[in-house]
Amino acid sequence: AAASLPESARLVGINTSWMIALGWGMASSIGAIAGLLIAPVVFLEPNMMGGILLYGFAAAVLGGLTSPLGAVVGGFLVGVFENLVGTYIPGIGNELKLPIALALIITVLVIKPSGLFGRAIVQRV
Repeated sequence: AAASLPESARLVGINTSWMIALGWGMASSIGAIAGLLIAPVVFLEPNMMGGILLYGFAAAVLGGLTSPLGAVVGGFLVGVFENLVGTYIPGIGNELKLPIALALIITVLVIKPSGLFGRAIVQRV
């Protein structure tokens, strides 16, 4: 509410600047924890989280950028789709798993840009 409708949130007594700062703080701490957990698995380099970021973005686009539940379902679908394609299509192994996610992003954006659970936002001008 503080980010979407700050005036309405202020009217009911919510300190919007504090809530936005709290949201950014929680997001950065979760990102730091994720980085600490994945650092022993992946080599330390400038593009360390590139693949994970791509899979996360593919999950969010597939599920819908406006739907948190859709992003979770999209994550499961991206994982299942990637493993099925890698297993049953010859010539695609571990080397071509990232291009599968990129192709999935492009396909979803061309066919249904709002994602599976997202809604198209329409505004009158």
